[in-house]
Amino acid sequence: MKTIGISLLSTIALFFMSVFIVSPIMSNIGYSSVESSYHLQTHALLVTLIFTVILCTILGSRYIVEELKKEKG
Repeated sequence: MKTIGISLLSTIALFFMSVFIVSPIMSNIGYSSVESSYHLQTHALLVTLIFTVILCTILGSRYIVEELKKEKG
């Protein structure tokens, strides 16, 4: 149950980070939300998802490497 709660809070935090941080950055570099309706929010969520996957992959691979070093050492 604790894991589900943490996952839910993380998802909500990522959504608000996407809305308040990523969307304004994309808007400032020329991505107009007026011309593309809700595409700005959708693409901001996709960009956030991509970087979340990259971060989780990096952290997971570091953990695996540390565990392998513990087994050998």
